[in-house]
Amino acid sequence: MVSMYAPASIGNFCVGFDSLGAALAPIDGSLLGDVVHVQDAPQDVFECTGAYASFLPSNAQENLAFQCLQHFREFVAPTMPPVALTLEKRLPIGSGLGSSACSVVATFAALDAFAKTALSQIELIELMADFEGKVSGGRHYDNITPCYLGGLQLTAELVPNRAMSVQTPEDWYYVVAYPGFALNTAKARAVLPKEQSTHDAVCFAQRLSAFVLLMQAGRFDEALELMEDPVAEPYRAELIAGFAEAKAALPSIGAELVSISGAGPTLFAICKSHQTAEQCQQWLQENYLYEQGFSHICKLDHFGTREL
Repeated sequence: MVSMYAPASIGNFCVGFDSLGAALAPIDGSLLGDVVHVQDAPQDVFECTGAYASFLPSNAQENLAFQCLQHFREFVAPTMPPVALTLEKRLPIGSGLGSSACSVVATFAALDAFAKTALSQIELIELMADFEGKVSGGRHYDNITPCYLGGLQLTAELVPNRAMSVQTPEDWYYVVAYPGFALNTAKARAVLPKEQSTHDAVCFAQRLSAFVLLMQAGRFDEALELMEDPVAEPYRAELIAGFAEAKAALPSIGAELVSISGAGPTLFAICKSHQTAEQCQQWLQENYLYEQGFSHICKLDHFGTREL
């Protein structure tokens, strides 16, 4: 049996709309992501388990992971023997933590390992982006690539091998808080302006390029000062109850930055000490989370998708 874990991720990473993504690893050692198991079976069968399985379609044909299996068998490994594929759905749907990307990445990585097809990085990422796009409404790499490779990734079709790793400081903590309600990715994308002015487009390019270069140079404080999201956050903030209050309150506690993870409603805060991260988490638990919500203090997951 092959068991593959794929970590949650922060899409956009504030300054890099559709271009930057970061994989997450809770410091308490818990798994924040999905797990897929593949093993021999008399015929192809599929099962979805885990805390959030009930939020997915009960019909296997409608499940993204099973669709990945069907596609893999038809176009990649037609001689692969029948398998039992189990998806442990450990991330909530529509959370802004790359939930659909986790399912897709873990499934294709597990199938590639099981069938010994040895697909290249580009081949796997392209497969993964195709299927994650079925949920998000477009082929966006900023959850797929960090989920698969780990770390903070600059990612796009024009980037060599679809990804370039960006250096990050060891003393940054990432407090993520999922409030407990879903926000449909397509809905969150629909509120964005259809066009950007030339001025705004140039400012975005300047900010993102300067941020990446400063990070690569180890000038992390200067890079942090550039972390601002004028592209999506002003429009999506109105869809997320409590976000404006959190963005106003957490810097006074010591957070260096507060922004939306992916399309939301999860937010993330960057802190430079564990104590500050704990204080921010406590505020979020008391003021941002509903009954089904949760929060984690994280570092970046530099391992990405791996076998358990």
